[in-house]
Amino acid sequence: MPTPEHCFIPSTLEGFSDFKARKEQLARYEREVPNGADAFFNQLLKAPFSVGGAISRASALQDIRGLIDSHVSETTKSTGFFKLWLSDMAQLSELFCTILDTSYIGFWLGSRRGCRRYHTDNVPFRMLVTYAGSGTEWLPKHAIDMCAFKRGEPNEKIIKDISARRFLNPWDVAVLRGGPDGLLHRTPDDALDVPSIFMRLDHPEFLAKVQARS
Repeated sequence: MPTPEHCFIPSTLEGFSDFKARKEQLARYEREVPNGADAFFNQLLKAPFSVGGAISRASALQDIRGLIDSHVSETTKSTGFFKLWLSDMAQLSELFCTILDTSYIGFWLGSRRGCRRYHTDNVPFRMLVTYAGSGTEWLPKHAIDMCAFKRGEPNEKIIKDISARRFLNPWDVAVLRGGPDGLLHRTPDDALDVPSIFMRLDHPEFLAKVQARS
């Protein structure tokens, strides 16, 4: 298990609000996978998809449904699990708005991930949830050769102790610290070529940069 030096474990989701004032690189709230998740997401993963946009704290549920509506069949949307999942994403979006003290955030949801190399995010904070598939791989500081990382060396040179690798579980809620002293993480090997359901929430400034480049 990760040590407190590297990972903050809030006792409730609301406890994420304390993370900004702490020193850890990662805050993680572990959750059980709900019954029916596997069957639901296996159905959803029959066709690849990727959606993104702005989510308002005042209308998170409606905004998320608007983004994903065309990617989900009417049969799937009529299930109770779809409503549970939609509500969960909306609740977490509202929570991240509270954490960042902003009225809206950037939202991305997709079935493909490709961050092969260990990296830090170029944002102050980012929230991640893997709803289906393998969770994000991350490294505690003692397992990292930072010189190799800064030189652009491959993963094999960056990691000093392969046994020190940590992984988020499906449905875990994680907030990562980014920037120069951010958490080093990547997409695990078994999720690079296999579809998964992955949600990423970002500060609105990051969303603005993405939109400006597109």
